[in-house]
Amino acid sequence: MAALRRHTSAARVTLAATLLAAVALTGATGCDDERAPDDAFVVLLDSSPKGLDPRFATSDASAKLVGLLHGGLVSVDTQSGEPQLELAESIEQTSPTRYEVTLRDDIYFHDGEPVTTADVEYTLMELGSELVNSPYAGTSRRIKELEVLDERRLVITLEEPYAPFMNDLAMGVVPEHICAGHEECPGKPIGAGPFEFVKQEADELFVFKGFDKYFDGKPPIDKLVFKVVEDDNTRMLGLMGKSADLVQNAVAPLMLPVVRESDRLVVESAPSFKYTYIGFNLEHPILQNNKVRQAIAHGIDRKAIIKYKFKGHARLSTGMLAPNHWAYEPDVATYDYDVEKAKQLLDEAGYPDPDGDGPKARFELEFKVSANKFRQSLAQLVAHQLERVGIDVTVRSYEWGTFFHDVKSRNFAMTTLQWPSVLDPSLYTWIFHSKNIPSAENRSAGANRGAYRNERIDELLEKGQRETDVDKRKQIYSEVQQILARELPYISLWHEDNIAIMANDVEDYYMTPNARFEGLKQTRTKEE
Repeated sequence: MAALRRHTSAARVTLAATLLAAVALTGATGCDDERAPDDAFVVLLDSSPKGLDPRFATSDASAKLVGLLHGGLVSVDTQSGEPQLELAESIEQTSPTRYEVTLRDDIYFHDGEPVTTADVEYTLMELGSELVNSPYAGTSRRIKELEVLDERRLVITLEEPYAPFMNDLAMGVVPEHICAGHEECPGKPIGAGPFEFVKQEADELFVFKGFDKYFDGKPPIDKLVFKVVEDDNTRMLGLMGKSADLVQNAVAPLMLPVVRESDRLVVESAPSFKYTYIGFNLEHPILQNNKVRQAIAHGIDRKAIIKYKFKGHARLSTGMLAPNHWAYEPDVATYDYDVEKAKQLLDEAGYPDPDGDGPKARFELEFKVSANKFRQSLAQLVAHQLERVGIDVTVRSYEWGTFFHDVKSRNFAMTTLQWPSVLDPSLYTWIFHSKNIPSAENRSAGANRGAYRNERIDELLEKGQRETDVDKRKQIYSEVQQILARELPYISLWHEDNIAIMANDVEDYYMTPNARFEGLKQTRTKEE
């Protein structure tokens, strides 16, 4: 890895010089022509939100902004990933299928109207209607009956026990008096969150302001602006040139040494629930052999990649759940970097080295990745490492639409992706249950895109969905994690840290493991 270290050092000097020169040439503006108010707190995003109605917020950028505009009965933007009360004063589960909910008496929408149980009923029960047809329609289908007792009390009865239902109640409540009769809420977004919507300019600039009647107090930030800047270097210019205050998870780790040389900026990192993995097409004639997958796992030097590519800002993963998750199981099979062990496994799998230490490979594989430059560089490094065990890996990158279509169509051998926020372990069902294998007729049937099949896993996942006792659920998902670690439908790579870069006058910002912007509710800037 010495050559990698020398290359990184040289790149750091070049990048620093380039950025500093660019700041001088642009007059320290950093960003494009769209300007935020001079007295605003500016956050830079690397992609545009695709709508701000919580019932349709499926992209990460949308979910981040929706969480500030809208409030749910509960919030999952917590350090453990467990739900905590938000608009609800109490939620009592009186049986595996019955939830008694009482709302707070001090909650209001941004138009001044109080939030009532009628709004909760409309939000939850219309998700699956023919008019709304939300991606979250499963919530409506799970509810057998929703009984409104009065303006503050309601009872929800499910068709059958569903352990993750409390997470469903994090759905942002929308106002019935505005949204009823429409597919999406008309006009500007109206929620009950800590910030209210002011305006947006195309999909590039979003202006919010603190909400005076937010039940937990008006946020210290009065004017909050989100500015979309897709280019990595331009985001850095915005931070260094004083036209932005905060960036979270939108600067490549290789740039961090440059950031630390700036007198204006501060870097903070924190553990996350992000999970990066290598996925396999288990119908591939070579990769369906578990010993081959184990050999690939042993052939990847994950520690070196974390040290040199992430600058230490990631943790090795043993599975989808991060070590700080309540259901994490540490006692699973692991695969340390071991070239000789990898070679031995490939021999046992029936793929001997055809010419000893010669140039011929045992076999060839294609590794599909997105067009993101940093992800491409990681894939190239993995390919180089696997060359040492005799596997010839060709990395092919595609723009996101083509890449993701191929993944959903199982048109890949190996690929790498990231689950950005693994909260409830019920996500295992979506990813690994055999009923969720996409087909030619239904590419969106589920996320079991590698066609993994295991009857015991199916049984455990169905049981885990129904079991509402936390300790029993933990036991169920413990066995799930152990099986998956042995059978390797995924190679678990790492949990990348959340990294925030902010101006040195920013105070009280904090990060949650799911990387939402919860910390902006209490963020302030130092007095001049």
